[in-house]
Amino acid sequence: MQNKEQRVQKLIKQFEVLLYHFNDVEEYKKQVLENNLQEQGHEELRNVSVSLAECHVIDCIERNEMFNTTAIAKKLNITKGGISKIATKLIKKNMIEAYRLADNQKEIYYRLKPLGRKVFELHEISHKEAEEVFKQIFSTYSQDELEFANRFLADVTAAIRTTTGSKKR
Repeated sequence: MQNKEQRVQKLIKQFEVLLYHFNDVEEYKKQVLENNLQEQGHEELRNVSVSLAECHVIDCIERNEMFNTTAIAKKLNITKGGISKIATKLIKKNMIEAYRLADNQKEIYYRLKPLGRKVFELHEISHKEAEEVFKQIFSTYSQDELEFANRFLADVTAAIRTTTGSKKR
């Protein structure tokens, strides 16, 4: 029988492996998105490449009405300069448009154009597919195991935020 210290070490190793696999997941998500873009009948999407960061900005714009660069940056934990660069690319790709309010010419807000909405929909499909996989996994867990898993993930997330100085999403 393993002692507690050995079990903790084993868990740490498994967690390290999981973290390495997140890079694989991001690469997979990018490939699935590219494949979906290529398979769609929308001719404008055939020659467009969209990065995951661009997808996340598109997603954020769609889900959060009246978000400016600062709000998107905070939500996605990306610098304002990074969001500005991504937004400029998305405008050039005809996926979003920038606008200002009549009573506030200082702030720039964004909204999706039809092409951006199509990318949002394709990205949303991939999220729903991943959610189904996790639902299948979690359906095999007892209530106590689910409560433990929730506590564990909350603790790990808090530790990562503390270590990296990232803000809550």
